[in-house]
Amino acid sequence: MNRISPALTVAAAVLLAAGCSSSGQDESAVRKYPSGGASDSRSSEGKRVAPSEGGLKVPAHAEVLVPETSGSSDLDLKRFTPKPGTYTIYARCTGKGKVTIVDLDRPKEVPTRVACDGVVTVGWVYSEVEAQSLRMRVRDGAATWTVAIVAGEHNV
Repeated sequence: MNRISPALTVAAAVLLAAGCSSSGQDESAVRKYPSGGASDSRSSEGKRVAPSEGGLKVPAHAEVLVPETSGSSDLDLKRFTPKPGTYTIYARCTGKGKVTIVDLDRPKEVPTRVACDGVVTVGWVYSEVEAQSLRMRVRDGAATWTVAIVAGEHNV
């Protein structure tokens, strides 16, 4: 996630950690995506679950970069390139563990935390138009996460 400026990095982290529920959205304006889309090339034991278990909703007309994917352990997500230079992450976590999103191309960057309170969190990431490699990481207990990534900046 080669961000354009430190201020945008902080803004993306705050938006993702803040947690925004999509329950107030018009149901006709959102679409559920099937689980899957994870690349198991570098790690992992992530378990994909049925959409009814994850239940993330993304905008109906958004370009899906990473389809809804769920797990309960570390998992490398499908590599993607955000063509507009911005992408939106939808994530949910439940359980007592800590879930973070790690940029595999920049391992020294502080990972972005996903609040494990069951509420869908949404964050915008501004990056160069280059391939992104992200990992879902679970630490300090049991947690189940669900994530989907779409191109562009989408409102909650």
